[in-house]
Amino acid sequence: MKILNFFKIIFFNIFFFVTLLIIIELIFGSWFKNNFSYRLSSERNIYRVYKFDFSNYKGESIYKRDTNAFRYNENPINVNDIDIVFTGGSTTNQKFLNFQDTIVGNLDNYFNEKKFINAGVDGLSIRGHINSFNFWFNNINDLKAKFYIFYLGINDQNLLNYKKKPVDEFQESDFEGNFREYLESNSYFYKKFRLLKANLYLKYNIQKGANIVNKGNVVYGERSKKKFITYEEFKINNKINNLYFDKYILLLNTLTNKVEELNAKPIYITQISGYGMNSELFSAANAIMDHCKNKNLQCINLAKDINLDYDDFYDSLHLTPKGSLKVYSYLSKKLEKIIN
Repeated sequence: MKILNFFKIIFFNIFFFVTLLIIIELIFGSWFKNNFSYRLSSERNIYRVYKFDFSNYKGESIYKRDTNAFRYNENPINVNDIDIVFTGGSTTNQKFLNFQDTIVGNLDNYFNEKKFINAGVDGLSIRGHINSFNFWFNNINDLKAKFYIFYLGINDQNLLNYKKKPVDEFQESDFEGNFREYLESNSYFYKKFRLLKANLYLKYNIQKGANIVNKGNVVYGERSKKKFITYEEFKINNKINNLYFDKYILLLNTLTNKVEELNAKPIYITQISGYGMNSELFSAANAIMDHCKNKNLQCINLAKDINLDYDDFYDSLHLTPKGSLKVYSYLSKKLEKIIN
């Protein structure tokens, strides 16, 4: 009898404890505050430390995204304050740079009367930007941004052979991935676990608390030392790919319509890679500037005008803090004439 009573006590204590955890989870988690269903799960409620080691750039970064999947610095962002959504792929996200060193972080600090937010998502192509309005921005209550800035080109290099990518649908590649990310992004306790893990590294230098990325990583592998080809150098012996150009124009028309439906204005910025210019980036840049001319939009031909070189990148795509500062300095002067 005593043994039975003992097990009853154990059972009721476990039941009470589990029930309490569920109640806390339901109250403080994002389960009933999530406007995106399972979409964007891998981009929401993140607190992470990256430790990296590339040939010309090494160190660590703190990477945080809020419940609306916006990257932030000190405090999650009040949606009502947002004036400008700056979006792109990993070249906008810049997760291996601390927020204050990113292009968007610098712009937000420079334009202190305008609130910029970083909505960059690694791998996002122009099709993903079109989808972002259906799956993301249109589902955020009180988001009334006046401008949407698109930093485009690099993730559209396979435009003519495009195969549907999960990232452009803001989901994972299978049910298991979607379910796992959904649980992690909405869970109150998992959010606290992420914070604890990061602090173990930041405060106590426990290496397990950091996400290690190095030059052997498949995505961020070392570059071969090739000549950096500027826009003007490429232009001398190469022409626009007309098939690519025409297809890109159609997608730009759709994207511009999405922005204008929100009574906002699009701003397009062209891109250059860690090797400089190539056929796809050249064709994309020309399509963007042609679209802007025809639609009477204010756009920025960074690929043509800026003085970036090989050493401003730490791999084939991504800027070092020095390169990021160059881009910010260039953009801040251009944007002053557009957003003020």
